[in-house]
Parts: sequence; C-alpha cells; structure tokens
Amino acid sequence: MLPPIYTAYIAGILIVLQIVLMVLVGTQRIKHRVALGDGGVDGVLRAQRRHGNLAENAAIFLVVLLLVEMLGAKPMTVLVLGGLFVIARLAHAYALSVTSGPHPLRAIGALMTGVLSAGTGLYLIYEAATWPRR
Repeated sequence: MLPPIYTAYIAGILIVLQIVLMVLVGTQRIKHRVALGDGGVDGVLRAQRRHGNLAENAAIFLVVLLLVEMLGAKPMTVLVLGGLFVIARLAHAYALSVTSGPHPLRAIGALMTGVLSAGTGLYLIYEAATWPRR
C-alpha cells in the first residue's frame, strides 16, 4: 500500500493557505494596533474569521480524506474531493476579504464545505463497510 500521497497534496495546499490567512490576521492587528481580540475593528474580525473558519473545517476534513484514501479510494476521487474543498475554502475566504456584508461566494463556500464534508464522511463509511476489497 502506498502512503496517502494525494491527501498529502491537499494538506500541503491547505497549510499554505492557513499560513497566508494567519499572516493576514497579523497584518490587520499591526495596522489597527490590536493586540488581543478584534478591538471592535471589522477588518481584524474578518481576518480572524477567515483564518478560524479554515482551521475549524480543514482539520477534520483532512482526517476523513486521509482515511478515505487509506481505505483504498481511487486517487482521482481523493483529488476531486480535496480540490473542491480547497476551492470552497478559497471562495469563503475571498468573500470575507472583499466585504463585511453578504457575498454570494461566502454562501457558496460554506455550502460547498458542508456538502463536501458530509459527502466525504458518507464515502468514508462506504469505504469502511466495503473494506477489504475483493
């Protein structure tokens, strides 16, 4: 069995995105001189939510994706699920970057994240139930 290389690609992309969002929180804090919390500054709050929302969702998604791959899912399945998750998180982060109000990409990103997470979880159950392959 090969190591879970396809999940590793997705994890690599997501950690780079996480670091970028972390740096953006820091730059907002420096710009607005906010040491802790959001200081009541909308830009700091949005930066924190972009970063925090990715952290809240990516960790469990990667664990589930890793297990799906380890149980024998096709590489293309892993890459499509992971790639769509990355796109969903980018859409959400972008939407929170451009406006503090409603933005269609925020809803699309959140919906895609939920659907992909639930779908990947169900797929994991399927993979577990049909393992080992005959």
